Amino acid sequence: MAKAFLKTLLCAALFSISAALFAQESAEPPAKPPRDALFEVGVPDFSASSYSKAVASLFKAFEKDWGRSISKGKKGKVGIKVYTNSGPGIDTPKELVDAVIDQLEKRGYKKSDITIVDMSRRKLRECGFLPKYSELRAGKPDNYGGVNVADIESRKFFDKNWFYDNPLTPKSVRGMTGIGELYNPELRKSYLPVPLFLTVDFWINLPVITDMEGLGVCAALGNASIWNMSNNERFLKSPANASMAAAEVCAIPELNGSHMFTILSLEKGQFVGGAVFNSRCTFSEPKILLSANPVAVDFIAYELINKSRRAFGFSPIDPQPPVLNYCKELGVGDWDFRKIRRVNVPYSSKRQ
Repeated sequence: MAKAFLKTLLCAALFSISAALFAQESAEPPAKPPRDALFEVGVPDFSASSYSKAVASLFKAFEKDWGRSISKGKKGKVGIKVYTNSGPGIDTPKELVDAVIDQLEKRGYKKSDITIVDMSRRKLRECGFLPKYSELRAGKPDNYGGVNVADIESRKFFDKNWFYDNPLTPKSVRGMTGIGELYNPELRKSYLPVPLFLTVDFWINLPVITDMEGLGVCAALGNASIWNMSNNERFLKSPANASMAAAEVCAIPELNGSHMFTILSLEKGQFVGGAVFNSRCTFSEPKILLSANPVAVDFIAYELINKSRRAFGFSPIDPQPPVLNYCKELGVGDWDFRKIRRVNVPYSSKRQ
């Protein structure tokens, strides 16, 4: 039944791109890395040094398993999707971002070839991915140490032909002046940031774990979809709409095909409270995960959230968030760990 429903959704083309899109010439995406493996490395702490050594080990283990090295391609650019929506406290660790940038530089990319992407320039600034205003007035460049920073809310990084089209209107229609405005076709569109798929060799997903109304668990899939497009508030009205929207966006061939892997640090996660940071409802485990399969990453996140919810007397998220099955049916990845290899990567105390 679920399979038939999902196939109907695809045939109905809720995700639509104008015909002009298909006329555009694009470079072939990189060969897809295997999605049947999840790499994990234990760390003694979450210092900059530990992140540097652990991420270097994960990159090397991934390349060895893939059978090829990550190297600069025809487009010569890389995108990094971070999470800053919850503000300081539950945001992508900057030490993790620094370690990833360092590994990309070792593989031929310059800092100017890399773009960090997230929703809000204000949140990116609050979380340290952009300089403070006082530093800007002193002449500091408005970037992350030479790495470009793109915010989705500014709408400066869209292509008019690339959007997710869904019949849902925005969550709030207050302030609209008439029936024509309510049925404005632009209200159906959620635009996707070009620096994550059109102009890059590949992109890397660096989410954090939170629970989220609509998805149940928000980590790799949520960071690649709901928190990766404009006009996203309309999908948070009901669980079914958010889950279907997330799955369909993650399954967009160009976005999915250029996704290299997700790295999830377990330095901090939140199991109650959604996107609003609450330090009393957080957990931490001394591990960092890497996988080309974002569905497997989110299944781990789901289990960790429920583990903490039970430990603190909260009801677990039940049933399993439907986004996991939707993504499985659409070919984004599998959550069934009977089919996924868990690879323990040794933590090297030597700098690599």
